[in-house]
Order: sequence, then structure tokens, then C-alpha cells
Amino acid sequence: MKYELPFLNNIYDSLETVNVDLFCFLELYQGEGYLSHDEIKHIILNLANLLELLIKWRLEQEHWALIFSDINKATYSNYIDGDFISVDIKSGIIRLESICGINCSFSACKKIYQYRNRLMHYTLNSIFEQIIKDLSDAMCEITKFMEGEIIGYLPEEAINDFMKSIYENKKYVNKLKKLEF
Repeated sequence: MKYELPFLNNIYDSLETVNVDLFCFLELYQGEGYLSHDEIKHIILNLANLLELLIKWRLEQEHWALIFSDINKATYSNYIDGDFISVDIKSGIIRLESICGINCSFSACKKIYQYRNRLMHYTLNSIFEQIIKDLSDAMCEITKFMEGEIIGYLPEEAINDFMKSIYENKKYVNKLKKLEF
């Protein structure tokens, strides 16, 4: 039995997962004053995953070879089979800017990716208020990127779902910005 999970579904699922994580975090914090370290961890990991997927998907819209780490080793058969090492975040952002002509510094998103790396490979040590600010700023960068560079490439049947998720995400960002610690 053949099984296929399209790239676009992964992006949508990541966005929805971030929204669910944000909802849970805000409910616990605003309702009970409880800081859920697990929810913050999941928000960071899922937001970093979303960023990576969005960058690669937008590069793919420009040309499939741009999602290969080494463009010189890009073959269409490896692309179709998914048998390749994909571009990393930093190189992907450089390609978006230099090849696609997209202005997207993703400065807050880069901080989230650093948090992600610390969580995955060592220990995350930071100031909680700074993490929340960086999460909020990164989500603003991602929604701006999605509205400007992703929505226009989506199939017609996906636009409405993505727009609803982006709207929900913006509501959570506004709530994060109003949190008091």
C-alpha cells in the first residue's frame, strides 16, 4: 500500500501544532498562572520546524534543486525519491534573499532556531521574558512571510485553511505580547 504525506500538509500541521501549543500555554498561564515548560519547549521546536519547512517549500517553488544542500549534486530522481540532504536554515535564508530576491532576515526566527538547537543538543538557558518576546517576534516574521511569499503559491483549496491558521496565530501573538510576568 502506497503512503504519501505531501510537503504542504506538513507545513499546515506544523502551523496548527504551534497554535495548539500556544493555546495550551496561554490557558495554563492566564488561567492558573502556571508556566508550562513543556509547552514552551514544544512551541520552540514546532515553530523552528515550521520555519524550516516554509523556507524549503518557498525555495522549491522557485526550483526544486534549491532545496538540496549541495545544488551541484541535485538530481531530479533523488528529488522525487526524497533521497538527499536538504538545505539548512541559514543557507536557505541566503538562497531566498540572493536567488529568489526575497527580503527576509528572520532575525527573531534565527533566535528561535538557536533555542531549538540548545533544546535538542544541550540545555536551553535564557531569560523567560526574552524567550516569549522572541517567540512573539518570530511568529510575526513567519506570518508576514506566509502572507507575502507562501499564500500566493498555494493551491486554491488550501488558501482558506492556511488563512484561518494564520489568523489564529496572530491572535495568540497578540496575547503573548500582553503577558505580564
